[in-house]
Amino acid sequence: MNNNKTWVWVAVAAGVIIVGFWWWNMARQQADVPTDVGYASPTASTTDALVSPAQPVVAEVRTSSTVAGIIASLSGESRFAALLSTTGVSASLTGKGPYTVFVPTDASFAQLPTGTINNLNSAQLKRLVQYHIVSGKAIDVNIQKAGNIQALSKDMLNFSVLATDKSARVNSSVAIHAYKASNGIVYVIGSVLLPPLPPQN
Repeated sequence: MNNNKTWVWVAVAAGVIIVGFWWWNMARQQADVPTDVGYASPTASTTDALVSPAQPVVAEVRTSSTVAGIIASLSGESRFAALLSTTGVSASLTGKGPYTVFVPTDASFAQLPTGTINNLNSAQLKRLVQYHIVSGKAIDVNIQKAGNIQALSKDMLNFSVLATDKSARVNSSVAIHAYKASNGIVYVIGSVLLPPLPPQN
């Protein structure tokens, strides 16, 4: 009878040791898994340079297209392309440039308060679109880390690098994708740039 009890305790102890070893091994494997993956997909196409907002450098995709051609071909940024056309501002991008164009995503337009765009008159809408364009400069946001530059609307754009995540920003909008064109550069940005309100009398 005592021998049976001894074997039971030996079996229980062996089970505890096995479970403990398995638990320790699993914890060690989880600790080895990297948590700071920089790029979402190693198979991203050349027309979709994915860059984490936490990266201080915005990668460029070089093309032979003009800035207007790039904007027209972007997927997920059709709202800005339509405004560029309907306001007539697209005619400002037909020269040699260079031009810098900041293109908000369609999702960023959807995040605006209801009526923000629809309540603008034609002059205000044109100014909004022009506020996303710099004429005469192909701005590299990796170098232009601070300071102000005048947009086509005659309003000033502010450039900075956020201290917390080192992201390159125009006003408060993160620069996500960059497309080098034959006559400038196009940036896809994370929010719509709203021109400053006119001074109140």
